[in-house]
Amino acid sequence: MADASQGVTVGVVLVGHGRSASALLGAAEGIVGDALTGVVAVDAGAGEDADLRTRMCAAVVAADHGAGVLLIADMFGASPCACGIRMAEGHPLAVLAGFNLAMLLKLATLDRRTHTPAELAEACGASARRAITVTSPKPPQPPQHAASKEPA
Repeated sequence: MADASQGVTVGVVLVGHGRSASALLGAAEGIVGDALTGVVAVDAGAGEDADLRTRMCAAVVAADHGAGVLLIADMFGASPCACGIRMAEGHPLAVLAGFNLAMLLKLATLDRRTHTPAELAEACGASARRAITVTSPKPPQPPQHAASKEPA
């Protein structure tokens, strides 16, 4: 656990392809209000370029208040995630990939002053995994009717 007496919070940078980061953050904020204040969304467009590197570096620097940074990415190993990891060099960093709404809702319930980036990543990752399911509904069954009586 981080030392709450420091009064510093773990910074959070959300990065994803297209406009997925800002869209997901907006959806979560619509549910939890201002509980995600300070989370920075970086929309990567189609992938890594000089502009993305500049924006990622600025986002990580702005997010790190001394307690480190949690980088939440849409896909591990993809350009936005890899760029974020490189831009965070020198900052205490935990990476959580495969973002979904459940992990952001969990993040909203956690005190970023008392947890390390790795602890936040573990808690949010566990919540995200619980939210993923595969199901195949059973096809509807024909209604069961009482035996009809034929007129004699």
